[in-house]
Amino acid sequence: MNMRYRSIGICFTILCAVAQTVHAQDESLKTIIIDETLLKQLYERQLRYPDDTYIQKRIADERGVIRDFIEEELQKIVTPPVEEIELDASEFPKAIDRQKNVVAGLEDRLRERKVDLDLLQTEEKKYYLDPRVGTGVLTDDKFRLTRSHEGLLAKKAIIEERIAVVELLLHQQKSRYDKLLVQQRLQHFSLFISIGKYLLVIFFVWFLEAYIRRKYLSQIHDAEKRYTITKVFSSVTYVMLFGWLIATLFAKQPGILASFAIVGAGIAIALQDVVKDILGWMVILQHRLFSTGDRITIGEYTGEVVDINMLRVTLLEVGLPPNVILEHTGKILSLPNALVLTQAITNHSKTSDFVNAEMHITITFESNSVKAKAILGEVLQEETLRFTEAERIQYMRRTRSMYVQRQISGPAVYMEISADGVNFILHFSTPIGERRSVVTKLSECILARFNEEDDITLAYKTIRYYKEGEGRSDSRQ
Repeated sequence: MNMRYRSIGICFTILCAVAQTVHAQDESLKTIIIDETLLKQLYERQLRYPDDTYIQKRIADERGVIRDFIEEELQKIVTPPVEEIELDASEFPKAIDRQKNVVAGLEDRLRERKVDLDLLQTEEKKYYLDPRVGTGVLTDDKFRLTRSHEGLLAKKAIIEERIAVVELLLHQQKSRYDKLLVQQRLQHFSLFISIGKYLLVIFFVWFLEAYIRRKYLSQIHDAEKRYTITKVFSSVTYVMLFGWLIATLFAKQPGILASFAIVGAGIAIALQDVVKDILGWMVILQHRLFSTGDRITIGEYTGEVVDINMLRVTLLEVGLPPNVILEHTGKILSLPNALVLTQAITNHSKTSDFVNAEMHITITFESNSVKAKAILGEVLQEETLRFTEAERIQYMRRTRSMYVQRQISGPAVYMEISADGVNFILHFSTPIGERRSVVTKLSECILARFNEEDDITLAYKTIRYYKEGEGRSDSRQ
């Protein structure tokens, strides 16, 4: 027994040396041949000593070495070329065809190995596991694949390792094939997907801007501050959005500038009215033709500016004489900015927020015109002098950059003789849009003062009749 164990130990020492010699090859050769000899000897020992754990461990180690070799061998076949790591749209068909061939080749290998494994298992059952047949070398069948049980086990182990590696690589290569197909489909629809992403971002920013504007900015009580803050917030938001879109497009598509030039020319022709509106908007801002709150006339339209955007200017309409007085009609006018390029523009609020107004009052020839003029001057000074001072301050501030020699004159009373009596013209300043209220206040004060005087009578249309032979006596109808 001692001699037997000693012989086994010597054999294992030799086998280990052989294994180390086989696996310690020069790295530059890269070609390894699977040698079944060691594995066959290990299975022979296992058949003799089935409970020996050391033999089982050595078999498992050897099978691991064989598995690594097979995987290395197949990886050389299935590993994609370096140029397929990053693919352009034109390279996807070639890569997909190659990957399809790789998957088909692995499937063929797998089928072949499974057929070989089935043959070996059938042969093992028939010749080695049948109790009527003993183990060892059998030579009675010339169609057998092996001549010994340990040889069959070695071949079977190698095929099982090949099947395991092929199944693993097949799963990986199928996954890569599916990913290539998905990437190709995404590449076909990449433009639409990118447009959808950008539209989604634009919609989100628009929704967020509208929500903040309506939820928070609309709560500002001061109308001027509310309008200014809202406009600045909206402008900054959309300018940043536009800048982000341009930067993103140029980063992902550096050659898009040429496309923009071609597309821009087409858009300029197709949307020439929109381009004119944008140019008009730039002219309004650059030359400061008007701003919100100004009363302007563009062509045949007159109103107060309530909003200025990139395409439209919005006016609160003001009716013009002779049909209506210069007051709000309640209508909203939305005019294209392109009108400022072709129509005459009158800004009634450019120099100040006041407008000159006149009021006519006629008294009879018999009335005391001197006293009437003095009363009218006092009333006019009391009611409109504050408007004159405010107009003078605004006028000086707003005309500093202009060559204007006109000076603001205060309220004045002018007198002329008319057919019906002595006509007084009251000249004064009134805030734009408040003429009626100012005239009403003046009329009330003048009537109250004239009623206190016995020698002042307002004139009106009269007809006088004289009887022949009688003196002149007044009869009024």
